[in-house]
Amino acid sequence: MTRPNFVKLTDDQVRARKRRNIAIALGLLAFIGVVYLITVSRMYSNSQERRAAEAAAVGVIERADPALPAPVQPDASVAAEPAA
Repeated sequence: MTRPNFVKLTDDQVRARKRRNIAIALGLLAFIGVVYLITVSRMYSNSQERRAAEAAAVGVIERADPALPAPVQPDASVAAEPAA
């Protein structure tokens, strides 16, 4: 079997390849960071919208059926009393 003839790169070509690889790596990291930040911000806004929708739905249910028991409100005076 004969050995293949590989191309020998010059020092300038090696440095250019290294710079290109670093640029690609930085671009990839920047893209990952942008995707992460967009995901987190959308999850936060969706969470806020869901809380608002659930609060509105509770109000609609209370008005729609007056026979339902009133929601339990925590009583501040009970929580402030020490246990006997």
